[in-house]
Amino acid sequence: MELDFGYIYGQTPLDEEEKDGLLIPAIATRGELDEFEQQNIEKAIQWLLVRNFKAETILTEAFVRNVHKRMYGNVWAWAGDFRKTDKNIGTDK
Repeated sequence: MELDFGYIYGQTPLDEEEKDGLLIPAIATRGELDEFEQQNIEKAIQWLLVRNFKAETILTEAFVRNVHKRMYGNVWAWAGDFRKTDKNIGTDK
């Protein structure tokens, strides 16, 4: 995918393989991507707020993956999966 997003400090850069997982072909800019992701995240928050979860439920890999899928699943094909690329987020090394 030929998307060239500009990144600011703290944003996770996307590899070409990760960009290929974009489910909305009309997205062309970082701002558009942010907007679609924000809409998806808001839906996930609404889902979380109307439920009561026990600690033994939320402290599981399955729950974390489910939340991630709900947060990004309408935007990215890989939502809810573990990264397959090596990222060094939050450091300059």
